[in-house]
Amino acid sequence: MARTKKRTLYLVPEPNWGEASLAITQEEREEAWKECEWFIRNEINSKECYKSFREWVKKESGWTKDEIKRTLAAPDWAFLSISNYTWFAHKVGWMLESQKEYIYAKLPDFDKAAARYEAETTIRKRAVVVPIRQELAILVDAVDQIVDKLAAGKRAMDNEQLLNNLKLNKEEMSEAHKEISDTYDEFVELVRVRGLRKRTDWDEQLVEGYNHINKPNARKIVEHLKELLDMLQLGATPKKAIRRKKAQPPHKIVARLRFMKASKDLNIASFSPVDILGSTEVWVYDTKRRRLGVYMSKLDGGLGVKGTSITGYDVDISYEKTLRKHEEQLKSFTKLSRNAISSYVDKIRGKKMKVKTRINPHMLLLKAQ
Repeated sequence: MARTKKRTLYLVPEPNWGEASLAITQEEREEAWKECEWFIRNEINSKECYKSFREWVKKESGWTKDEIKRTLAAPDWAFLSISNYTWFAHKVGWMLESQKEYIYAKLPDFDKAAARYEAETTIRKRAVVVPIRQELAILVDAVDQIVDKLAAGKRAMDNEQLLNNLKLNKEEMSEAHKEISDTYDEFVELVRVRGLRKRTDWDEQLVEGYNHINKPNARKIVEHLKELLDMLQLGATPKKAIRRKKAQPPHKIVARLRFMKASKDLNIASFSPVDILGSTEVWVYDTKRRRLGVYMSKLDGGLGVKGTSITGYDVDISYEKTLRKHEEQLKSFTKLSRNAISSYVDKIRGKKMKVKTRINPHMLLLKAQ
């Protein structure tokens, strides 16, 4: 059966941050930045970049307390492009010297942006205008007209349409319910009194006052007002907000995964942990214990990440082996094709042991397929 092409979780392919972290010379680092810049601009949320810049200012800028305070007072838009540099530095562990110099030179601009932001905020606070709403008065007037129409045997506006047109807030709905309830209670009493044989003087006065409304129309008014009151009560009751889980970006799902980005001794860089999501087989190497391990899932694309662990793997077919000549064996392993891996690892002498649940900072991510 033909192998299906693995779907990418980003529109722009994610760079290998481990390889980028191994860049040493100025030329290598400039090339690594160029390869990663387009991905950061298109796939990384601006808020994450702003957050990384503020963290860099606090911990790594080397500025004085006064300079840090002045910089952090600036709004996020002041860090629009330079925050990409700090997000990149957080991923690979270094920043180009030209980028650092550019950020340091921007300090006067941060002061201007902070002053402008403070002035705009003050103006906005002064210019707050509370609109005068007339919706409640319009509703009460509309209800009076509806009652008059129903009393005359005419068709009246639908309650749902009326409320949709007005769009009352919860406070207005609560107030409207109180006002309309008086009218509703009066018509309920009218319908009840008309069915009595013995009436009091007050009952006679009520019947005489509404003598122009016949019994069927009075019942229609009661039904119509009852429906309206139920709608108002339902709208005025605070509804418990249903939290919908937002789909997390792939790089956030794997953010807590602790692994070795690259090993300079072995000259091996880990692949992007995002590739674990939706894979069936993940190979890792523990540099501390010199063990080559595999996490396998019986289901196609069943592996995932939660916190610092790989999830969805089957304990019966996942294992690890100790490498005696690890440098030679890893060099050969990294060149193998997908189909050749199993037979190569089977030839390695040693006992198969259970893999560790958690990925630790000594582990290199070798292959995901």
